[in-house]
Amino acid sequence: MNPEEIISRFIAENGPVSFRDFVWLLLYHPEVGYYVRCEYEDNYEKCLRRVALEAAVEDMLEKCGGDIIELRTLNDVEGLEDGFTGVVVANEFFTSLPFHLVDGGKEVYVDSELTEILRDPSEDLRSFLEYAAPYIEVTRFPACVDAAKIVERIGEAIEKGFLIAIDYGLPVEEYYSRKLRIACFSEDSFGHNPYSHVGQQAVAAPIDFTALMEWGSRSGLCLTGFTSYRYFLLNTIGEDEMEEPSSFKSIAMPVTLKVLVMHKGMRWQKLKCLQSVPSFGYWNRYNYEITNDYESGD
Repeated sequence: MNPEEIISRFIAENGPVSFRDFVWLLLYHPEVGYYVRCEYEDNYEKCLRRVALEAAVEDMLEKCGGDIIELRTLNDVEGLEDGFTGVVVANEFFTSLPFHLVDGGKEVYVDSELTEILRDPSEDLRSFLEYAAPYIEVTRFPACVDAAKIVERIGEAIEKGFLIAIDYGLPVEEYYSRKLRIACFSEDSFGHNPYSHVGQQAVAAPIDFTALMEWGSRSGLCLTGFTSYRYFLLNTIGEDEMEEPSSFKSIAMPVTLKVLVMHKGMRWQKLKCLQSVPSFGYWNRYNYEITNDYESGD
């Protein structure tokens, strides 16, 4: 059987699944999941991001000591152990996780014919929607519940150190007022329909960065800073993201890369990668100090 037949058969035998579980099947089903069958795309090894990350992490290690753990897909979370000292690097990790889909206040489920069914939200999703409710303006949107829960787990594991997350997303002020399309991509194509090419493409949604901050704070993580990817590159290596090659994931994503840094077990310290941050709009809410060394940008 091909991947679509295997996933459809699973749903037929178990009943309609939440969209979150459907995405898990697409990405992590032990036989046909995209991240199980395909090697994780690592374009950034060939571009500026690796150099910038190394510079940023080196600066963090000088302040906290310890080791480095890099998270890329859901399976890497198993390597997190309590009492960790050092830096957790989440490089496009949170967009590799399953996510819920909300439509008109209902949770989207999927049947064996890959047809959507609307049901009352699960308990986990309902709790997440209470957090997002003051900002919701659109009727259909992804909800990154798994990302929020896992960042809380990361905070539980860290005793002293930093989390640096580089990923596609928006803060809560912007997230639920835009019609955000789901990103579908593989090594040689991209699109926005999660029900086509089942098992042959990854499916992802932008991250609500404010949710990461909120759930991280529940396990002791404190905000160090939040910045655009362009400023991150300029701060660390003096280069601009325009020099980087594009991936099909970056083309499919409806928003740009951003960088979030959180810390635990130490006082707030100024980091080189946050030396200068955007000084307009929502950015001001998330940073202790604002400088204007570079021109404004998304």
